[in-house]
Amino acid sequence: MEPQENQPTASPPPAASQRPKWQRVLGIRRRHGKRIPLGLTLWGMVLFGAVFGVIGSIGFAEYSMQPDFCRSCHIMEPYYQAWHTSNHKDVPCVKCHFDPGVGNTLYGKFQASSQAVKYITHTYGSKPHAEVHDAACMRDGCHERRLLEGKVNWDVKSSRGDTITIRFDHTPHLTQDRRGKQLRCVSCHSQIVQGQHIVVTLDTCFLCHFKGFKHGRDDQTLGGCRACHDAPKEKIRLSTGLFNHADFINRGVTCQNCHSDAISGDGAVPRQGCWTCHNQPVQIARYSETSFMHQAHVNEHKVECSSCHIQITHSLTAGAPAGAERVIGNANQVVMQAGSCAQCHEQLHSGSLDLYRGTGGRGVSDSPSVMFRTQVDCIACHDFPEHAGDIALVSGQTFRAAQAACTKCHGEQYNDKLAEWKVAIDKDLADAQAAAKRAAESLKHIDALPAPKQLQLRQLFDDARHNIELVRIGRGVHNMTYATALLHVAIDNCEKIVTQTTP
Repeated sequence: MEPQENQPTASPPPAASQRPKWQRVLGIRRRHGKRIPLGLTLWGMVLFGAVFGVIGSIGFAEYSMQPDFCRSCHIMEPYYQAWHTSNHKDVPCVKCHFDPGVGNTLYGKFQASSQAVKYITHTYGSKPHAEVHDAACMRDGCHERRLLEGKVNWDVKSSRGDTITIRFDHTPHLTQDRRGKQLRCVSCHSQIVQGQHIVVTLDTCFLCHFKGFKHGRDDQTLGGCRACHDAPKEKIRLSTGLFNHADFINRGVTCQNCHSDAISGDGAVPRQGCWTCHNQPVQIARYSETSFMHQAHVNEHKVECSSCHIQITHSLTAGAPAGAERVIGNANQVVMQAGSCAQCHEQLHSGSLDLYRGTGGRGVSDSPSVMFRTQVDCIACHDFPEHAGDIALVSGQTFRAAQAACTKCHGEQYNDKLAEWKVAIDKDLADAQAAAKRAAESLKHIDALPAPKQLQLRQLFDDARHNIELVRIGRGVHNMTYATALLHVAIDNCEKIVTQTTP
């Protein structure tokens, strides 16, 4: 059947060469008879995918530079929260953790990508380690003038709540070796400490200034006390009146005359701590190479000082025994019950403690007091102040034991027990002292005896005298049974001396 003469015929689609040039470059073609007249050629699809891939990559790269992306890994949450509440909360993470320059940024991204792979493959550790170099801290717009304007006054809170101003100069710490070590910004500014970020860790300051020096009566510190802070400028109100530090400092009185126990700890490095990070014997073998250790851990990398060193503490009462500090009147007056006293008075109350524990005597088996075995503390009996309040503020306070303490715990059947014990101990003590006097007189006439015999008699006398002094100084009522046994041994020893030296 032949087509009719007037019937229209469909025209063929235009050739690619007939499309406008911009359509050919972008890979666009016309779609005749379709609702959407334009479509993509194979080249257009490739080009479209490449463009959106680049845009997506740029967008992801930009997003991955934001702090919110860093917390995508749950192990980063503590670090994120520490940063979020710090003074650097408006500074993106990468500005500190990537050194300045495009190359350093790309290198940092590569390292971050490797961390992401470890996270996805579950080969990560729970404590990721990140470095912050000085170049990042002192980049343009941050702390670039820190070396020129290095001096700062740093206000910190003391253990008593007072504000102490510490003088610090960044320039010598960053440009000169300190104790033979080249410090970095993060040597003092910790990357994360107890939920804080890039803050000065006082523990690090104390470790550097106090480790290896003598403390106490002849205190020695790096730079001295006044290199970091002055004495209080205001007058301190004590029970004896107003105290002005300047009056004494100007006369050359040193700080340790009063603050002899302001430092506690020696900053030692336990060898076994090295195994926390290292597992190769060859690494542990370099434990004693101090210079190498600091070069590797401080100069080349950032390892927290507290990761290796035991803490050194510093405050007015750092060296005092736990519970030795008490405040009278106001927070500016601190009275030490044992800390400062122990600098001159060694083994304070050791005789009383030995008797109470039933130890320290000679010739008698250890025999703790019944109350010691039941964990009765000293204050249970020593409950009665010797001085009135006004006198105590000047002379100090002593708490005595009294009969009322016995009655308080044991009832009326213990009335007058303390007095009875004292009479009994005093009688035995007097007998022992009299026996010792006779023995001492007899020892004057032993020159004719053989040397071994002389040594034996002198040992008997030394043991007797030791027991007598322990009971006398330690107050025998702290342990009646033990004290009585000690005195009886002393008397027996003395009687043996007299008998064996009598012609």
